[in-house]
Amino acid sequence: MPFLFGFKHPFYVSVTEVEYTTNTKELGITCKIYQDNLQEALRPSTSTKIDLEQGNKGENNKLIEAYIRKHLSIIINGQKKGIQYLGYENDNEATWIFFTISSLKNVKSIGVSTDLLYEYKKEFTNIIHITIDGKRKSFKLNSPETEVSAMRE
Repeated sequence: MPFLFGFKHPFYVSVTEVEYTTNTKELGITCKIYQDNLQEALRPSTSTKIDLEQGNKGENNKLIEAYIRKHLSIIINGQKKGIQYLGYENDNEATWIFFTISSLKNVKSIGVSTDLLYEYKKEFTNIIHITIDGKRKSFKLNSPETEVSAMRE
């Protein structure tokens, strides 16, 4: 029985959702990462203990934003675009992290370059969903794989 309670979750995975809608000309980016994995990945960035549930929200925002910006890039029509950090939210054992890119026109392709949490666990898997005007494509990246892209149909 101890093996049933010895860990919070048996695998290492994050999910990144990228969704673009022509009508709004906005791209939304959402990353879902288990809190314990994210806290461990953020640990080298600070000398204090990280607590995403009850810790300092302002400090956590700074750490999360810097980490995601370092490990996630969005490429629109072959050009890397800056992303605007909106914040994070905890949901049970997961942390949701939100970004946006606004005022995008003539989007023909969306690429994602990510190595989220690869430095934390070599067996980490990043699931990427790219949706353009309701048409969704899904990808699975295992370390050292880092890039995927979807074309407008």
